[in-house]
Amino acid sequence: MDKPIPKTRNKKHQFTILFFVISTSLIIGIFSFTQSNSASGKHYNISSENLVISTIKQAEFAEYLPLRGVVEPEKTIFIDAIDGGRVDEVFIQEGAMVAQGQAILKLSNTNLQLNVLAREAEVSEQINNMRNTRLALEQNQLALKRDVIELDFAVLRLQKQFTRYKTLVEKNLISQQAIEMVKDELDFQLKYREMVQQSQQKEALLQTQQLQQLEQSINTLESNLTISRGSLDNLIIRAPSAGQLTFLDAQVGESKSMGQRLGQVDLIEQYKVSAQVDEFYVSRVAKGQTASFELNQQIHHIEVAKVYPGIDNGTFKVDFTISDKVVAKQLRLGQSLQLKFNLSSSESKLQIANGGFIQNTAGSWVFVVDASGQQAKKRNVRLGRKNPQSIEVLSGLVKGERVITSSYASFSDAEQLSLSLNN
Repeated sequence: MDKPIPKTRNKKHQFTILFFVISTSLIIGIFSFTQSNSASGKHYNISSENLVISTIKQAEFAEYLPLRGVVEPEKTIFIDAIDGGRVDEVFIQEGAMVAQGQAILKLSNTNLQLNVLAREAEVSEQINNMRNTRLALEQNQLALKRDVIELDFAVLRLQKQFTRYKTLVEKNLISQQAIEMVKDELDFQLKYREMVQQSQQKEALLQTQQLQQLEQSINTLESNLTISRGSLDNLIIRAPSAGQLTFLDAQVGESKSMGQRLGQVDLIEQYKVSAQVDEFYVSRVAKGQTASFELNQQIHHIEVAKVYPGIDNGTFKVDFTISDKVVAKQLRLGQSLQLKFNLSSSESKLQIANGGFIQNTAGSWVFVVDASGQQAKKRNVRLGRKNPQSIEVLSGLVKGERVITSSYASFSDAEQLSLSLNN
């Protein structure tokens, strides 16, 4: 007789079999999914509404750099305190137009004024001493001339006397001794006159040289005196050129030291445009390159005039010259311009739109959308130069293909994407 099987045992057995089947199926499914991913990579479902899809096109391509330019005066002249002093009066306010030589402010310097007075007294004394020396030399020269005149007169008198004595000796009216005494006196006076004349010539030459030196010294001292007096004129600060006083750092009662910057005058007849460029491009910027900007719905071109060598906070300064004076008159000092600085010439190139994908792929691969627009597959590419709008395509893509150009941050590890209108 058969023994009946309890129902509870039968149910337990059925649960065991069911658990075994489910576990086996789950393991097989996981294994299959793993094998599928290892063979074809991860597969994501992405909403196309969150993506930017661009078409590969053949068009004119130029590598350029967007810059922010500022309109500045072509030339600026700085105003410094030459001798320093206390600000007594300010004649012109910052921002005003000034003419060349126009007084801007007045300084006072008591020590400088006293020094100039002392210098004037010293120079005047030296000039007087030199003039007295010159007068003495001139008087000495006159004395020598007087001595020569007297000797000439003495020689003339003795010559006449000697001639008369010769006649008297022939008539035996005077002794031979008398005429010999006159002859000896005449010979002495002739030799003495010759010596005095030679001395006079040497003395005259020396005195002429001394007088010339004294004259030069007096002129030098008078020039120094003029310079000393001119330092007082420097206490009145004047505009070095006509222009706009765009900066003035001076308040009444404030003390300014020697050489301290007081202000600047901008020559506003001609403007330039200055911009800061990232140091990465320092080897690619040179004089003569061009940039463009839009003003009043028209494109205008400017040219690099100067590249500054110094690098500050990762940038260097570039000045552009504005050759079109009509355009320059439409600009205002301090105005900002959005520049398009050309780093290469324009030429026809295959290109892709610039986007966030470049940050995730470094330009080595992209997701290419198929013709149906429902699938996108990863493809290795080679990209070249870029500008803010486009990137040059060197290989891996053809004209007309569509590529996801937005960021790949959320699916950068995928090999294939399924695109849909909604997630």
